[in-house]
Amino acid sequence: MRKIVQYETKWSLLYQMEKEALLNTLKDFSVDIEHIGSTSVPGLAGSPIVDILIGVKREEDINEVRAILKNKSHVYVAEKEMFVLLKEGVPAAHYPPIMTAKNARRLIPHDARRSHVYVTVSESPYWNERINFREQLRSSERARKKYEGMKYELSKRLWNDISTYEYKKEEFIQRSL
Repeated sequence: MRKIVQYETKWSLLYQMEKEALLNTLKDFSVDIEHIGSTSVPGLAGSPIVDILIGVKREEDINEVRAILKNKSHVYVAEKEMFVLLKEGVPAAHYPPIMTAKNARRLIPHDARRSHVYVTVSESPYWNERINFREQLRSSERARKKYEGMKYELSKRLWNDISTYEYKKEEFIQRSL
């Protein structure tokens, strides 16, 4: 079961702190960093994990940026091409630096996660989809309510495989764009 909570203003502050840390870590690269997902939309309830999208200018920089983040105690979930940043006080040493999606879901509880970080090429289809969907939610109360209702409904179900939850969310995003 996914935990969905009402919007919290601290999410934008947490994003700003993470962004500054990421910009400092990746200072040798030209990157764009955006706050995406439910926590980036004022008034939208969501899972209390800040989603961050890093856009590199050159595709050949993706692997190097990922390598730097792996060395910074970020847990990398290979199949999802996603990093999990752990909350203060949760020791990264308890987790292998690279995990499978199945192990990450089982071993890293959601309440131990501070943020998810994705790396892609700026202006790529993935980048544009995430930014466009965020902007759609920010600008349309109807879209926000529809998405929020779907998330609450999905969060009530007991999922044997959480990827079904994620698939349903992605399906909604694709239909909305």
